[in-house]
Amino acid sequence: MQRPVQSTAAVIGELALLTLLCAATGAWPVPDVNETVYLTKARHAADPDFGRGDFFLETPDGHGLFFRLFGALAAGMPLESAAWLGRWAGWLAVAVGAWWALRPLLPSAAARIAAGALFALALRQTTAAGEWVLGGCEAKVFAWGFVLAAAGVWARGRFSLAWALAGAGTALHPLVGGWAQVALVVAAWWSRGELPPWKASDVAWLGAGVAAAAVGVVPALGLTAGAEAAERIAATRIYVVERLPHHLLPRSFADGLAARHVLAIGVWLLLRGRLPSTPAWRRSDRLTLAALVISAAGVIVSLAEPIAPAAVYGLLRHYFFRLADVLVPLSLAATVAAVLADRAVLARLVPLPVPATRALAALLLAADLAGQSAHWPLPGRSTPTPRADARVDAPAWRDACRWVAANVPAGARFLTPRGAASFTWFTGRAEVVGWKNSPQDVRSLLEWRRRMIDCYSRDGSLRGMVNSTAELGRQRAAAAAARYGATHAIVPVDVPGIDDFGWELLHRAGVYAVYRIPAGDPAPSPQDAPADR
Repeated sequence: MQRPVQSTAAVIGELALLTLLCAATGAWPVPDVNETVYLTKARHAADPDFGRGDFFLETPDGHGLFFRLFGALAAGMPLESAAWLGRWAGWLAVAVGAWWALRPLLPSAAARIAAGALFALALRQTTAAGEWVLGGCEAKVFAWGFVLAAAGVWARGRFSLAWALAGAGTALHPLVGGWAQVALVVAAWWSRGELPPWKASDVAWLGAGVAAAAVGVVPALGLTAGAEAAERIAATRIYVVERLPHHLLPRSFADGLAARHVLAIGVWLLLRGRLPSTPAWRRSDRLTLAALVISAAGVIVSLAEPIAPAAVYGLLRHYFFRLADVLVPLSLAATVAAVLADRAVLARLVPLPVPATRALAALLLAADLAGQSAHWPLPGRSTPTPRADARVDAPAWRDACRWVAANVPAGARFLTPRGAASFTWFTGRAEVVGWKNSPQDVRSLLEWRRRMIDCYSRDGSLRGMVNSTAELGRQRAAAAAARYGATHAIVPVDVPGIDDFGWELLHRAGVYAVYRIPAGDPAPSPQDAPADR
């Protein structure tokens, strides 16, 4: 009678350890990158008075299911608390997904825990396009949990159930789950003849996967509704070339990332050749190779950029490299863990005694864990700067935002420093535009670019923009405020000539000052207008 209880306890303990490994990588101070996007929008969806009048918060979006699921949480407690609760839920989702993915491949809990630690490390070091899984609370974290679970179910040979789980991921994030569904089809075709006969339940699971995917795909398709062809082409170029080339355009990937990704693929393939093959491993390998086929298709598409840029950008905006950025680290981690667990293979590969090799591997993983602890916001220690505030003077910025939240009435709209990402998070007030808060629908994205140029550009492009609208001079700043209904501004105190603007100084907070912008400032003269919009 005790054995099932022990088994259940063992599973719970294993999941707890995997969740803690996720947290070790993702426990950055709040708010993290993208939490200022997802959780403020979730709160606005549940409480429209939060950030009312904010350009970004009131644009359409393709992740409505996440906002419906988390809106009440974000509106019912401080955003920081909602972020931590959402993070732990997301880390648990990834841990459960990774557990399902690893269980058919690694029979022992120790090997799966080692694979989890290796996966967390590989996710940081072996992606090509900078995809991440372990971090703040946002839609794709939960979508990846479903995709990883789908990978594990697929390794067991259950295509239809894997398809349904990936469909649930698509409902939360159309591109994360959608590419997984594509890869599953490729892997299933590759494995034809090896899968069990279909049953009636398989048809039901397939239908469930399609229905779930529609929850995410249909709203995403609506982001282009009503836009003309020229608008769609222009918006796609903004998205791929100007806003997110580091994720979408291979020639713009960060130095070294693609090389490390290719090296990881090579190490994975070499080690896999030394391990015994089982049906589960073969199916898992084929899914990862299918993801690499999708990435290779993205590279091939990108080569046509000089001759057909519009068509290339229209394809690359769909994140061809996202799935391989996660499945390659997963496969590498599982393979290395399998080598460490196999005494014979390990003895052939490493010229050290097996216990010494395993101890060295454990020591290296522990050292990585210790290195990650530097960013944990633990009680009694100096808190690192949240990654969302990496481009501002964080203490002064929070001081300014706290003052705004306490003293500026709701309904105010602010011009803010270009590098600021957390203004709405901390204040609940509207912002004219922010670099990080870029919308996803066609017409709003075009409007976002116009606002960025009007507020930060000297030459009409998104290159070499200034940090503050006030740096463009009084006429340009007044024109931007009038055009977009800005009533206030947060300005770095060292902006030349700011004292001559005629704006009312309300508060100084370190390197920032809060101003009220008087209504009726003069319009710009023609020479003060941006060169190209």
